[in-house]
Amino acid sequence: QFFSAMHSLVRDLYRRIITVGADYPAGLPYVRERAKREFAKRRHLTDEVEIKRAINLGRFMVKEMVGVIRLKKYRVLKQRYVDAEPPEPATPLPPDQREPA
Repeated sequence: QFFSAMHSLVRDLYRRIITVGADYPAGLPYVRERAKREFAKRRHLTDEVEIKRAINLGRFMVKEMVGVIRLKKYRVLKQRYVDAEPPEPATPLPPDQREPA
């Protein structure tokens, strides 16, 4: 089993990466492949301190991914709503066409 030999914190980090990766602009397949490569690079770690250091790096990367996702969503919303042509300003009615107050 792949997950049975894995440290529980490592397993949780992998799940978090995959969950966040679903919204990543490059797509989930890219995130999954990249995560597998990075986890494979550190497969040899056995020292608990080194494992926790690698987990902290992974958590930092998850935060960076969340930042990229938020930036992408912000840019889409800005492009959709802010960059659109502003409506014409309403011109005031001449005094003779105004309703009496």
